Order: sequence, then C-alpha cells, then structure tokens
Amino acid sequence: MSFFTLACAFHDTPRLLERTLPRAIEALTRPTRHEFEVILVAERSTPEVARDLVGRLDDYGVDELRFRRTSRNAFSGAPSNNFHGNHFAATSPYLITFTDDTFMHKTDPDFDVLDAVAGVFERHPEVVMVSKVDDHDEWDWPLVDAGPDIETGVRSVNRVVDQLIAYDTARFAPVARRFGGWERDIFVSQKGFEYQWENLASHVGTSGGRRIAYPQAWPLRVRHADLRTVPGSMHGTQDEDVKLACFERLAETAGTLKR
Repeated sequence: MSFFTLACAFHDTPRLLERTLPRAIEALTRPTRHEFEVILVAERSTPEVARDLVGRLDDYGVDELRFRRTSRNAFSGAPSNNFHGNHFAATSPYLITFTDDTFMHKTDPDFDVLDAVAGVFERHPEVVMVSKVDDHDEWDWPLVDAGPDIETGVRSVNRVVDQLIAYDTARFAPVARRFGGWERDIFVSQKGFEYQWENLASHVGTSGGRRIAYPQAWPLRVRHADLRTVPGSMHGTQDEDVKLACFERLAETAGTLKR
C-alpha cells in the first residue's frame, strides 16, 4: 500500500469547484486500497474567497487548505506556475495534481486509479510521471508518441498536461530542481516562446532515459472544462460561466462532449 497526496489548484471559481472537486476525488479514490490526503491550494485567490472555502472543506472532502498571496516572490511566466513551484509536495511517494476546471469520469466505477498509477511506477522505473487528458488535441502543443508503448494500453508520450499529472516524487523532484524548476525566473510567457511548468516537467520526463506514461486505455476520462480562446491556443477563456456550461455538458455526456 502506498501514500498519495492529491493537490487541486484553485484560483477564483468557487461555483465550479463545488462541482469538479468532489467528482475528481471520487473518481481518483473510490474505491482504492491506498492511503491518501487531499490538499486544496488557493493560489492567487482573494482573502475573501479563501476564507469562504474554510467552511466547505468537509463538504469537498479536503484535508488541508493552503492559501498564498503572490504579490511578492511570484514565479515568472503563467500564474499557474506558482501552484507547482510553491506547493509541490515531495514528501509523499506519489503526488497527483489537477486543476479546479478538470472534469473526471470513470466508465468502470470499480477501477482503482491510484492502484493503477502505483502499478505503472512500480513496474517501470523509467517512468517519472503519469498524465492524462482526453481533449489534448485542442492544445497548441501536440501529444505524440515518444517511443514504444510502456505497456498494453499505456503510451509513452512527449508531454504532460496539467489537468492531471501523477508524479513519482523521488524520481521527478531532483531532476526538476537541476533543471531550474524552483527558480522563480525560469519560466517565460512570450508570444512565440512559452516555457511553463508543463514544458519543464515534460523535459524532465523525456530526457535521460526517463518516460511519461499516458494511460489511454484506462476507464478514466479526463477533460478540461473550458474552451480555447481561439482554436489551437494554449489559453482558455477563464470565464466561470463558460466553464460551468462545459462541466454540465460533460456531465450529461459522461465526459465525451463539452459543447
């Protein structure tokens, strides 16, 4: 039996969170034979929004709330880099991060996601991350194979997507640190050149003989409950009403359609 830390990145969409977070926790942990904790990270939230979350932690199934102001000592690049840089927990053997606009649905309710993640790490010491999002074709950086399959139904791919990333922390953290992952000026948001946490993590997972596992055949659907600002953009609308509409459509279609 292994111990997992599940960390959800949250900013300022409380109406969406009350739909997505309990669903994500259920999909990841019911059932499971493993121990876990759930951390909600209110990064860049207002004090008022963070305060309102305290009374909802039992409803959400959250063990710990972290709130950090980012007016000082912020990471460069995309604001979401603060979530990973400030709150990456390398104290648990396995860390799973996801976002407050991630929709998850299991087509097999008895499938133990945590056990499947642990199994991939245990069987394949070269795998440092497991990542899955089913609408990756919407993103500007294509998901492609990076070598032969890791095992049946699990591809070896070129990148992670931060809607859902599982880390073997002992394998990932030392390399990420060497690559500058906790240097506050390492990331870049410039038109024509983006270097964000996803880029750094993907570099870790595709260099030095390391691999990223993409479990395409698992009975788990993971979708981003948002729309692109323009086709092929890396940027979503960040509009809570749009995200709620996407979520409702995903819920109606068991995670197959969001509009």
